[in-house]
Amino acid sequence: MTINWVLAESSRMRYAAGSSMYFAQGIPYGLMNIAVPAWLASQGVGAGQIASFLAVIILPWAFKLLSGPLMDRYQFLPMGRRRPWVLGAQLGMTLSFFGLIFVDNPVEQVGLLTVLGLLINVFAATQDVAVDGMAIEVTPVDEQGRLNGFMVFGKAIGWAVTSAVSGMMLVTFGMGVTALVAAAVQAVILLGFMMTVEHRGERRLPWSAGAAMSERRAAASFADVFKGLNAVLWSRVSLVLMAIMLFDGFISGYGHALMPIAAINLFGFTTPEWSQLVAVMGLAGAAVALALGPMIDRFGAKRMLILTVSLVAIHAILLAQTQFLWENTTYVRTMLAAWVLLGPVTMVCMIALAMAICSSANSATQFAIYMSVANLGAAAGSKAYGMIAEQTSYVEAYLLLGAITVTMIFITLFHRHRPAEPAGRKRAPSYTVGMGAGGSGMYFSGAMRCPKCRADMEQVMIDNTEVDRCFSCHGLWFDDGELSKLRTREAAAALDIGDIKTGKKQNQVDNYRCPRCAGPMHRMVDPGQPHIWFEQCGSCRGSFFDAGELTDLVTVSVADFFKRFVTPERR
Repeated sequence: MTINWVLAESSRMRYAAGSSMYFAQGIPYGLMNIAVPAWLASQGVGAGQIASFLAVIILPWAFKLLSGPLMDRYQFLPMGRRRPWVLGAQLGMTLSFFGLIFVDNPVEQVGLLTVLGLLINVFAATQDVAVDGMAIEVTPVDEQGRLNGFMVFGKAIGWAVTSAVSGMMLVTFGMGVTALVAAAVQAVILLGFMMTVEHRGERRLPWSAGAAMSERRAAASFADVFKGLNAVLWSRVSLVLMAIMLFDGFISGYGHALMPIAAINLFGFTTPEWSQLVAVMGLAGAAVALALGPMIDRFGAKRMLILTVSLVAIHAILLAQTQFLWENTTYVRTMLAAWVLLGPVTMVCMIALAMAICSSANSATQFAIYMSVANLGAAAGSKAYGMIAEQTSYVEAYLLLGAITVTMIFITLFHRHRPAEPAGRKRAPSYTVGMGAGGSGMYFSGAMRCPKCRADMEQVMIDNTEVDRCFSCHGLWFDDGELSKLRTREAAAALDIGDIKTGKKQNQVDNYRCPRCAGPMHRMVDPGQPHIWFEQCGSCRGSFFDAGELTDLVTVSVADFFKRFVTPERR
C-alpha cells in the first residue's frame, strides 16, 4: 500500500504526525519535571536547589506566545509555512538531550542540569507552537477535534511512559544512558516527520526538489499584535482572572516541587515508584479532565473550578493534619495519587474559565497572556517552596499549600462574567486545545480559517459591516444578516475580487463545517437565480460564497428576468 505523506491530503498522516510530535513534547516533561526531581532528591540534592531547577526550566512555556510572530516573520515557504520550524525545533530538542550525558554528578552539577533543562524546554515550547499552527492550517474544521484528541493522547502517553521508564533508568544506569535513550527516541520521531510535507510539491529538505505551495502573508508586528489589548486586558473581569491564573500556577508549581521531595525523603518512595505513580494517575487525570467538559457546560466553569480547587485545599489540609497516618503506605499512596489526579482536572476548568472572556478581536494574544501568567505563577511557586523548604516542616508546608489554595477560592468568588455580544457581532476565536501536563499545549490561529482552502481570512469593512474574505481563494463569509445588507453591485465589486475559475473549482468542495461555530453546512439555492448555490450554516445561519458567486447573485441577466414570469410560484 502506498503511503500518502502529504499532511494536507491525508487524515491518517495528520493523526500520526500530530500524535508523534506531541509524544515528543511529552518526553521532556516526563524526564525533567517528574523523574529527575525525584532522582535528585534520592541523590541528596537539597529541596531549594530542586525547586529552583523546576522554576527555571518551565520559563520557556511562559514566554512561548512570542514564538508566533517570529514564525510568521521568518519562513522558508518551499518547505511549508510551519514545517521548517517544527523540524528545527525537533532537531534542537534531540541535540539538547545529548547534552545531558555530561551530567555525571547531579549533586555538583545542578546548574548545568538546569541550563540543559531550560534549553530542552525552549525547543519543546517552540515545537509546540509550530505543530499547533501547522495543524490548524492543514486540517479541515470538522477534523480538528479528532486531531486534537490524537495529540492529547500522544502527549499523555509520552510523559507517562517517559516518567515511568526514565525513573527506573536513572536509578539503574544514571543520566548518561537515560539521556542517550531519550535523544534516540527524539531522533526517530524527527526522521519520521522528515518524510512528510505540508502540501504536495513542496521540498522535504532544503536541498530537495520542490517549490512553495503557499503564499507569504504580511506578518503583524508586535505593536499590531498588542494593539487594542488594553481595553480588555485591564478590565475588572480580566484582572480577577489573571489573579486566579497566577494563584493556580503558583499552587501547581509549589506542589510540583513539594510532592516529589516529600515522596522520596518523607514517605520512603523510590524514584521508580514515584515516577510510575505519577504516570498512571496522570493518565487517569487526563481522562477525567476530558470527560469533565459536559459538566462544565452544564454547571459553569466557575462552579466546577471552585469545586475542584476546594478538593485540592481539603487534600493539602487533611494531609497536614493526619501526620499519624504517614507511616501507612496505603494512605500515603492514595493521597499522593489523588493530588496527581486533581492536577489536569483543575487545569481544564481554568482553561474553560479563561476561554469564556476571550471574545475580543485580540482573543489569541489575550488567551496566550493568561496562560503565560499561569506558567509564571508555576515558576514562582516552585521557587517559593525552595526558599522556605529549609525553614519549615512538611506539616507547615502542606498547611501553607492549603492556605494559598483557600486564598485562590476566595479570589475566584469575585469573578463575575456575563458573556455579552458586542456591538455589531461577536467573533469566536479559532483555536486548538491540547490538554496535557507540561505546558498545556494550546494555540490560537488569531484569524478565522477559510472552510475551503484553510487559509487565513481577512476582515473587510464595507458600509459599516465587517465581512471575512479568504486571503487565498477570496471566498466570502457573511454572518447572519450581513448578506441582506450587502446584496448590491457596489458591495459585490468591492468584496468579490477573486478568480471565477478558482471559485468554480472550490464550489465542488462540500465536505466541511462552519468556520464560525463548526456547525453543519447546507447547500442553498437562490430562489430568483436557481443556477446559483451557496452554503449556509444550520446553526449560526452564516453563509459562504465562493469567488464570483456574490457578483453573479447581484447581477440579474435577461434570462433570469424572464424566468421569474414563466416559472410557476411554489406554494
